[in-house]
Amino acid sequence: MMELLEYVINSFLSWYIILLAFSALIYWYLTKTFNHWKSRNVCYIEPVILFGNLKDRVLFRQSFHEFQLFIYNQFKGNKIAGLYEGRKPTLICLDPNIIRHILVKDFNHFVDRPTLTFRDSPYIQRMLLNLKGDSWKATRYLMAPAFSSGKLKAMLGLVQEVSDQLIDHLHKSIDANGGQCTGDIQIKDFFGRFTMDVIASCAFGVHCDSFKEADSQFVKTISAFSDISLIQRMALLAVLLFFPKLSKFLKLSFFNMDSIEFLVQVIKDAKKYREDHPNLINNDFLDLMVAAKKAEENGEPQRNGFYFKEKSMDEETIIAQSVLFLLAGFETSSTLLTFLSYELALNTDVQEKLRDEILRVSKNHKGQLSYQALGEMVFLENVLLETLRKHPPIARIDRICTKKYLVPESDVVLEVGDSVSIPAIGLHYDSDFFPDPHKFNPDRFNAEEKLNRSPYAFLPFGAGPRNCIGIRFATMTTKLVLAQVLKDFRFNKCSKTAVPYSFSKTSFLLKPENGIWLSIDKV
Repeated sequence: MMELLEYVINSFLSWYIILLAFSALIYWYLTKTFNHWKSRNVCYIEPVILFGNLKDRVLFRQSFHEFQLFIYNQFKGNKIAGLYEGRKPTLICLDPNIIRHILVKDFNHFVDRPTLTFRDSPYIQRMLLNLKGDSWKATRYLMAPAFSSGKLKAMLGLVQEVSDQLIDHLHKSIDANGGQCTGDIQIKDFFGRFTMDVIASCAFGVHCDSFKEADSQFVKTISAFSDISLIQRMALLAVLLFFPKLSKFLKLSFFNMDSIEFLVQVIKDAKKYREDHPNLINNDFLDLMVAAKKAEENGEPQRNGFYFKEKSMDEETIIAQSVLFLLAGFETSSTLLTFLSYELALNTDVQEKLRDEILRVSKNHKGQLSYQALGEMVFLENVLLETLRKHPPIARIDRICTKKYLVPESDVVLEVGDSVSIPAIGLHYDSDFFPDPHKFNPDRFNAEEKLNRSPYAFLPFGAGPRNCIGIRFATMTTKLVLAQVLKDFRFNKCSKTAVPYSFSKTSFLLKPENGIWLSIDKV
């Protein structure tokens, strides 16, 4: 009996010691980096085991945009600071001069963006935003001509056609509602249809007319591309925080995979149709990608006689960039138009001043909203920029150190693989750069005002070689449709308009909790 008791006690003690050692090992793994910023004399927030500094974000107590504002305000007055994302140290840059070095002057040290390599669609991995090093450089170089001034001017007619469909839809909606206003409408859905049709037409020559075909499979699929379950969002955060190296073995994605697969098939069908009809020339995004592929295959020099060592524009890359153009363009432009109309509804004096400019400039161009006419609308540009300041599509800019780097004005040395983050929305709401930052004031972007402010305090689309490649396309389409709408219509608040709106806590994107609701009335 005593032998059995002794055996049980010894077994218990052995397992207890093993469990204790295992717990200590886990604790060491989760906290071994927590001295990183202290040892480098960089200010930081004391991290919490498992979460680092992300507890409120992981538990969805803060939206992504709210968290970036919190971090910026927590460290305001410092040029750099330290953050712990789970157990991973990340350098936070708050000073415009250091930001200039990171994004532009010393870009060769920060060529890559951080990405998680999930076992999802290969097309997601080949998207421009996920490419690294020479693969990114080559693909970006080949894509750039698609967004030149000449190509944008050529696409303006296609954008105008879709804009005319939107205006026609507005008239019919108002007539059906009694002849004066649309009634309460979810403005993101309204402008999302316009954006969807524009990109489908300009990118692939696909004509959707989603105002008439509101329940089409194409409309439903694009609208749902970022709809993933709460469990999937939590799984993504868990992998990001604790086991990023395991991501390549997991079938997770930031996108709705049904939407991705549907879009891939649409693009494949469009590409095959053009291959079967070689005389068909659309001069759209897909045509330009196919032409770049043929040039590589034939050994023809690219722009300025530039060659690449490896073929970069293969079948997967063409489809990947086409999907990215559609998804990123849809989200960016529709969100921008949503907040533009929201701010104009709240600031009626700005709306009237903008309408006066649109009518005056278009009159000088025989009533046409040409590329040149849009370029002459200075106040329209200022209104657009102020909207991007208050509601930036990108709340934070991330880079990975690709070459050992001494951070300017500090003793901090970044090693290859270290993460750098810029809380752009914090800069946008810093009263040192933008006095009374919660006020909507387009005059902040007058020429004389901009001279008194660092350009790196305003980063709605990033900066430097790795900024958003489609900026000019997004702003052109936004200006055109907004100008056309304001010539005859007015944005107004309605019974469902939330002032202020609240951020969605679960979305990775800029998304109001209950949407933006407005009424559109005849002038």
